[in-house]
Amino acid sequence: MKFEIDVSGDDLFTNPKYTICIASKDKIDGKSIIRGYRIDEEIKETLIEKWKNNKYRYRYTESERTRASFKVRIYCIIIYYLFKSLEIKEKISMTICRDFYGRESTIKQNLKFLLESEGGMEIGVPLFQRLPPSSLAHWYANMMANDSENHLDTYVNITLKDIEKFLKKRKKVTSMIR
Repeated sequence: MKFEIDVSGDDLFTNPKYTICIASKDKIDGKSIIRGYRIDEEIKETLIEKWKNNKYRYRYTESERTRASFKVRIYCIIIYYLFKSLEIKEKISMTICRDFYGRESTIKQNLKFLLESEGGMEIGVPLFQRLPPSSLAHWYANMMANDSENHLDTYVNITLKDIEKFLKKRKKVTSMIR
């Protein structure tokens, strides 16, 4: 199945309507496949607060480089849950909008780990390009961002606990040598 992935909003940390959408022209039961998530302000504030207090394995600094790594990880975690909600058994190909310039390799690695290793899905190599305004993912991401009443049936419920599952610090493994 072929999917497009897009966001609406320029920055996860500053845009209150930041929305991530996956969409496919392929159909299930005669309907196009569309799933999205608009990050809740309370979840966003908690993530940032805990990150600043070094509760996650991504260390907090003021540098844009570390901020971008943290944002990309959250972006990929949300994509994982959007795909997980579909329970797809066939290979997934993705065209991802270039919203994180210079982070393509990190996104590929994150998606490979999350979707294949954790989700048991099979993915192809993602293609990164600017999506046209006519793209389903682009169109629905914008529509969901402006849907203040949550009228669309395309939303996936993703909790703070769901997101944190993939942000927690790894436990140190110590060997017991005698």
